[in-house]
Amino acid sequence: MIIKRAYHHGDLRRALVLAARELLVERGPEGVSLRAAVAKVGASTAAPYRHFRDKDALLVAVALEGHAELQSSLRGCDAGTVTALGHSYLGFALENPALYRLMAGAGIGDRAAYPDLAEAQRVTHAVLADRVGERNDPGGFAVTLWCLLHGLATLVIDGHVERGSVVAEAERSLALLAGAPG
Repeated sequence: MIIKRAYHHGDLRRALVLAARELLVERGPEGVSLRAAVAKVGASTAAPYRHFRDKDALLVAVALEGHAELQSSLRGCDAGTVTALGHSYLGFALENPALYRLMAGAGIGDRAAYPDLAEAQRVTHAVLADRVGERNDPGGFAVTLWCLLHGLATLVIDGHVERGSVVAEAERSLALLAGAPG
């Protein structure tokens, strides 16, 4: 007699997030689905619904992980050094272009339905502001810096600025920004 045992993963939620990240890199956000993620981890087709209500919820979990990683990267560089912050931010974005795009909004339907994602973005900005020493002027310089870094990262990811010249472009732009009168 053959007894079929129920599949038990251990940490299915984490496995699904990792599978979704792989799918994101391979296929973009449109290629991520609960079905594809569950197929990668070998669980039943009903299993992911205990952790994620739909594809957007899975993508949000991936984006939240990305924000945590970017925040850690920004916290790990020299405080108050605009160039170091720029390199850290751009390095993360260019090493993880699909994840970076997802964090910026690509592929998630109703972002307003996920306040934790808005909070993660707010914390990312707060970390950037804190690292440039903007405790008394939240938003001013840090928003300008974020716009510059996001724009440059997006231009490189989209192929409008050569990846090989991004360091020179970043250095030039960050030097202009750092020297701009307040």
